[in-house]
Amino acid sequence: MRHRAAFTIPALLLVLILVLTPITPLVMGQSDPVDQLMAQLTVEEKVGQLFLVTFPGSDAGPKSDIAKLIQQYRVGGVVLLASNRNFLNDADTPQQVAILSNDLQALAEAASQEKGRSGVYVPLLVAVDQEGDGFPYTRIRGGMTSLPSNMAIGATWSEANAEKVGEIVGQELRALGVNLLLGPSIDVLERPRPGLQGDMGTRTFGGDPRWVGELGRAYIRGVHWGSSGRVATVAKHFPGHGGSDRSPDEEVATVEKSLAELREMELIPFFAVTQGDSHATTDALMSSHIRYRVFQGNVSQLTRPISFDPDGMKTLMALPEFATWRKEGVIVSDALGVRAVRRYYDPTEKSFPHKQVAKEAFLAGNDVLLLSEFGLTTSWSEQLQNTQEVIEYFGEEYRLDPAFKAQVDASVRRILTLKRELYPDASLASVQVNADLAKQQVGRSQGDVYSMARQAITLVYPRLEELKTRLPNPPAKEDDILIFVDARPARECFEDDCPTFEPLPLTGLQDTILQFYGPSTTGQVDPARINSVSLSHLLLYLDDQLETEEERTAMDNLLTRADWVIFAMLDVNPIGVPSSEAVKRFLAERASLLQGKRVVVLAYNAPYYLDATEISKLSAFFGIYSKISPFIEASARALFSEFQPRGASPVDVDGIHYDLSTQLEPDPEQLIQITLVEPQDPQQIMLMDTIRVRAGVIVDRNGQPVPDGTRVVFSLAYPTDAIYLPPQVGTTQNGLVEATFLAEREGLLSISAASGAAIKSEELRITVYRPTPTPSPTVVFTTTVTPPAITPSPTSTPTSTVPIGPVSGETRPADLGDLLLASGSVLLAGVVTFLLCRGQVRLFNTQVRFVLLALAWGLGGYILYVLGLLRPGQLPWLRDTLGSVLGDRWEAPAVAFVCGLVALGPLLWERVNGGQRRHA
Repeated sequence: MRHRAAFTIPALLLVLILVLTPITPLVMGQSDPVDQLMAQLTVEEKVGQLFLVTFPGSDAGPKSDIAKLIQQYRVGGVVLLASNRNFLNDADTPQQVAILSNDLQALAEAASQEKGRSGVYVPLLVAVDQEGDGFPYTRIRGGMTSLPSNMAIGATWSEANAEKVGEIVGQELRALGVNLLLGPSIDVLERPRPGLQGDMGTRTFGGDPRWVGELGRAYIRGVHWGSSGRVATVAKHFPGHGGSDRSPDEEVATVEKSLAELREMELIPFFAVTQGDSHATTDALMSSHIRYRVFQGNVSQLTRPISFDPDGMKTLMALPEFATWRKEGVIVSDALGVRAVRRYYDPTEKSFPHKQVAKEAFLAGNDVLLLSEFGLTTSWSEQLQNTQEVIEYFGEEYRLDPAFKAQVDASVRRILTLKRELYPDASLASVQVNADLAKQQVGRSQGDVYSMARQAITLVYPRLEELKTRLPNPPAKEDDILIFVDARPARECFEDDCPTFEPLPLTGLQDTILQFYGPSTTGQVDPARINSVSLSHLLLYLDDQLETEEERTAMDNLLTRADWVIFAMLDVNPIGVPSSEAVKRFLAERASLLQGKRVVVLAYNAPYYLDATEISKLSAFFGIYSKISPFIEASARALFSEFQPRGASPVDVDGIHYDLSTQLEPDPEQLIQITLVEPQDPQQIMLMDTIRVRAGVIVDRNGQPVPDGTRVVFSLAYPTDAIYLPPQVGTTQNGLVEATFLAEREGLLSISAASGAAIKSEELRITVYRPTPTPSPTVVFTTTVTPPAITPSPTSTPTSTVPIGPVSGETRPADLGDLLLASGSVLLAGVVTFLLCRGQVRLFNTQVRFVLLALAWGLGGYILYVLGLLRPGQLPWLRDTLGSVLGDRWEAPAVAFVCGLVALGPLLWERVNGGQRRHA
């Protein structure tokens, strides 16, 4: 019975430990609805899900080509394009798109009920590009809210603005029946290439990868919230082409980077949008037609772009940052018919192996294949035939090749999972929208966009420190104003009857100035004294190619009379748009004509196209970042000094030596604020109390909160006693960082902070007292300069609250690590007990009893520790000895070991008494 009791006690203790240890419950799920759907679909229905197609016109009748692709070939989605005349950008555009999307979904629903079909309606993906900044990257514009460019959002340095724009996009697209946004673009513009091939312009949020990632997350979150989960996002262009050397639409570009280098720059935004908060996680990624030298090996002309490279795509998706997302995340190919793809497969462009193109793109890991411009020519009949043949070919391969079948099933599963998330109730009634109300549900957020425009506009030159002496007063009524405008013509479609228009209207700025400052308002501008001339006309003037002498004389007179010369610029593209170089040529060749005049550049695209010499000839240079009407209005108001521009360029501007990485460093001129957070009552700071302080908001050189993860060094000292403690380090979140530590000494404690070159901070002085009696402590703020020897470099691990080292005296809940250490200590106590028993106890059974008692007592001590009834944290000598080895986990093993040795008590008692009796 004794032996049974000896074994029962440890068993009961083990049961108690298991009860106290958290156990993850096992939940038996029901049958997966996607599995059920997969089992119902026919081969044709599965294969069709892989394709996203384009089509001409707005006819979705039963005899149309798109009806055939949906009903006979069962394509899974469509892309709507104004260039294909799927809709016209005018006042009725919202209703046009809503009606078309409804008709397309009705075709898909009707097809599912045909004989030989599954009878299951799988909604179509209806996709658009809607990047912002008007033509050409905002496809649906008529009647909609004008959207700012990504760079304009980046110049506000506001996640709230990115989220708001995403919310507008999501809400308006849902109202039109569009459920797939081919965006946002989260490429990082590491180094601008003004005037060269591959220039991204304002399509990027900026040049800092972590900031681009945060804006991308905020934008995606907004899309999901604004659409109530009915619009999915496709972040692009994976794995990033901000460093490419040419446009990937024209030729397969090359990025000279290894995988390690990609991880430090291009991939960071894609990591950000595939992890964390599900609302901020992208539903899909779009692969790019780009080669990556070093990462893919020795790149040659025959090296596959990443969108066609199975090994490269597999390597990327195997990265731990993507592994979880990829289980359900969809990869969409970029357009498979663009010239870059055609030239890759046949540099002579005499053939287009459409089946090979589609199959290799699919085998590379693309789940959805975008068949746009899918032919050697622009002939729609050729593109339609190629599309049909590819879908039929995929069906044949599905039946013949088990490996191909398995990959199709895996991709279709991801696609169906996405569609089920968009439409849990996949009925036609839940998918279609009210086309009659579409117009009333969009175009209502212009005010929000104008507010962002005021936040984005940047005074590029002169710099802030030169404002008082260099920025001219606004135009007066007696001033003549001459505006040169990059009013380049554009066409939305390719047919001969397609009308031309000006994305940046010739008189857009002039009309806006007169609207707010003309005779009907403030009277600051005389309509007879303001004129607008196109850059193409200016180029003819520079080349002396004006048709008549009267035109030259008129231009000479305008320039002579002008008090203000304003250049309204877009990008500089000498090959595609020769007139875009007119501003640079004028500043180089005719600068003498500008003597005594106020010369201003308004950059409605990126702000990096002018060099230092050109900028030095200007009176002012404003970065506007977008050419939509709210930004034109804001630029006019900035010109007339209605507000002080507060935006900051999110990319490098070499012409003013503006380096983004330097600008994001902590501003050395700031005074870092230190705030006492805990205890809340400063009258209760006693010896061994926990003290928590907060530093910030720490700002960068642009006046914005420093990037998350910026290192901050806290200096702690008892100046009266000349005791200086080791500096402690934390990292910022939203410009703030907290530090927690123990007041281990009485006396005057001084706390200051530094971050990079920002070494000036408030000095928080706290008088720490012994508990008895309790006098009134003092909290004093002064200014101190932290020694400049501490210059920490940024880190990439952001945290919001940073405990500085193990906090002594705090009660920390036990976890698995404590259990493992305690178990080791219990076993050690058992071994020690057994070794001591061997010399004092002859019977083996008695030795076992003592060992079991040691185990029982040790486990019992650990249970008391878990319950918080036995905590030795207030024993400084024990804490200092064991804490240096085990850190903050020293308590559990110490309790278990000491309690285990308690079992030796009877043995020691017997040994002492026996010794006394023998002595007697």
